[in-house]
Amino acid sequence: MKKLKAAAIATTILTLISCEKNPIDPLQNLADREPCALNYEQALDDYDQGIRDGSIDEETEPPRECQSLVVEPVVGQEVGVSIEMRSFSETQTEKMNQAVARIKIVINSVDFKDRVLAHTFNGERKFHNNDGMTNEEIYEHIMIGAETLLPEEDREIDVDVTMYYKNNSTVGYTYANTKRTWVNSKFFNKYTYAEVAKNVVHEWTHKLGFGHASNRTSSRPYSVPYAVGSIIEDLINEL
Repeated sequence: MKKLKAAAIATTILTLISCEKNPIDPLQNLADREPCALNYEQALDDYDQGIRDGSIDEETEPPRECQSLVVEPVVGQEVGVSIEMRSFSETQTEKMNQAVARIKIVINSVDFKDRVLAHTFNGERKFHNNDGMTNEEIYEHIMIGAETLLPEEDREIDVDVTMYYKNNSTVGYTYANTKRTWVNSKFFNKYTYAEVAKNVVHEWTHKLGFGHASNRTSSRPYSVPYAVGSIIEDLINEL
């Protein structure tokens, strides 16, 4: 696998990477559905009990079982997620945990691998701002989980995220010289699990050394952070 260019990393060491809200969601009809229940049997038991004791209205839709994605074995070890949350409320913590659980399902799926390998930009099978890496190398770099500041190949998404509020269009941001990322509660609080997961993975790919244009360009959605984040969002919406 080609190494990320040292010069490219050096130029971003003190650069603020600010990530704005994307425009239209191509899978909005799927995103509008109630999230599927990861523990379906327990959710169904709770639903039945709620109907019996009157705590759940009879017109309430029963829980939806997640569609299964075929898990791709990665040298006998799946990619995990290690997350530290700062300034999160109890409700925000539960939402993040639900999003993380879904990240672990989809990032280890055949579907995720196939979509990363098949990604195209300008008619070619590649990502924009790919640091000279092929789609296969980008996929492997993601699955190895070696962040620029935590270079151990631990097959783990290491995330340290702080909640903040700002009345602007920035969903979240990070700096290249820190392991921490920040997420704006203005968006987080109304986001679906899929949208939260998209933002987590987007910011994490910055930790792998990938960047994108700071302004809205036609090519920015094809960069690794935006494109891989969107793949994660789409797959979770399809669960």
